[in-house]
Amino acid sequence: MEIGMFALIAVLGLGFLLLIGFDINTKAKLNLAKIQLERDKIALEQKKLELGRKNA
Repeated sequence: MEIGMFALIAVLGLGFLLLIGFDINTKAKLNLAKIQLERDKIALEQKKLELGRKNA
């Protein structure tokens, strides 16, 4: 009985840790995507400025 309770708590704890890890991983990927989007926006703006100078 005692071993079964310990196993249940261990499994629930492990599941909880996996959920936390998945959440952290998802948030990290989302932040990385936001950073890459901002970088791409800046690169596009710089390209537009360069093309504007060449045409002027």
